[in-house]
Amino acid sequence: MIGSFPTAFLLGRYLKKIDVIKEGTGNVGAMNAYEVSGSPLLGIAVGIIDAAKGATAVLLFGQGILFRSGTGQAMLILSTLSVVTGHNYSVFIGFKGGRGLATSAGAMLFVQPLSVAIFVAVYFILRLVHFRLYLSSTVGVVVGFIPVFWKFATSLPAELLSVALVVVLVSKHIVPLKAELLGTRVS
Repeated sequence: MIGSFPTAFLLGRYLKKIDVIKEGTGNVGAMNAYEVSGSPLLGIAVGIIDAAKGATAVLLFGQGILFRSGTGQAMLILSTLSVVTGHNYSVFIGFKGGRGLATSAGAMLFVQPLSVAIFVAVYFILRLVHFRLYLSSTVGVVVGFIPVFWKFATSLPAELLSVALVVVLVSKHIVPLKAELLGTRVS
C-alpha cells in the first residue's frame, strides 16, 4: 500500500492541474510529471517522495521496525519488491503506475547501497554517451542490481527475490525501450 500512493498523479492534479495518466507517456513517475508539467521542481518532488516510499517500506518491514520477526535478507528484498510492485501497479489508479526507479533506489539505499551507486553511475555514463533514457535505465538496473545482489544474497529466497525485483523493473521499460531504439514515440 505504501508503494501504491500515486505521488505524480496527486501532485500533478493538485499543484499543476494536470493528469499525468492522460498526458505525456501516461507513466505515473517523476520523469513524466516533470515532462508534462514543465516543472523541474515537481519532477524532483515526485522523485524524492517516491524514493521515500521505498525507504519507508524497507525500514518498517524489511528492517524489522514494525515487525521484528521478519528481518533478514529475504525480508529486505521482499519489502523492496512489494513497494516497487505497488508503485508500478497502483491500486488507487486502476493498476497504472511508474517504472519503479526512484522507489527502488530509495529502498535499495537501506538494502544494498552499492547497487544504487552502480545503477546511478552506469545510468549517467550511458546518458552522456548516447542520450537514450530507457536504455540507460534498463542497463543501469541490470548491471547495478543483479551482480551486487548475487554477492549480497546468501540464500536462495533472497536470490530469487532479487531476480524478481529486476524483472519487475525491466518489464516496465520494455515497451519504451523498444520504441526508443526504433525511433518511434515512447510511451
